[in-house]
Amino acid sequence: MRLLVHSCCADCLVKLTKVLEGEKLEITAYFYNPNSHPRAEYLSRLKAIQQIADENKVKLTVADWSPKEWFEVNKNNFKKPERCWRCWQLRLKKSFEYAKKYGFEAVTTTLLTSHYQDRDKIEEIGKNLEKKYKIKFLAPKNIVTNIKTKGFYKQNYCGCCFSLTEAWKIKFSKI
Repeated sequence: MRLLVHSCCADCLVKLTKVLEGEKLEITAYFYNPNSHPRAEYLSRLKAIQQIADENKVKLTVADWSPKEWFEVNKNNFKKPERCWRCWQLRLKKSFEYAKKYGFEAVTTTLLTSHYQDRDKIEEIGKNLEKKYKIKFLAPKNIVTNIKTKGFYKQNYCGCCFSLTEAWKIKFSKI
């Protein structure tokens, strides 16, 4: 089965591919993250995911980085959890569109492995898109989230400028 994996970062891709080991899948990672901010963060994540894709022999497709798309779907409301829901919807919708265009049989996302994300809401979005696009949304139940990974860039926030500010507030409130 040809599987398109929306990929947010290298750490999450490692966790997801670990779960999928042994499955008869042709995996392509789809790096589409217009939420990533600043551009240096986007580039750091891209470099790390390229490294992991090469090491794990995963095909990689990199979509254009266009933060304007992310800001457009959020309009003037950047509060949690709504901004997160709109962000996941945007990224998964684009993944399903890509999958439909290029003949993939299933879509999943590395967002399912991240402790920064709401797995239930992501699954709900994925299942709705599955119905719309007639492409299976794969949501592995036993995702390994405690794999110790090293040797590549890892971030401490989900990617958007607002989550970066929130992470800084937490970090600097402890000083």
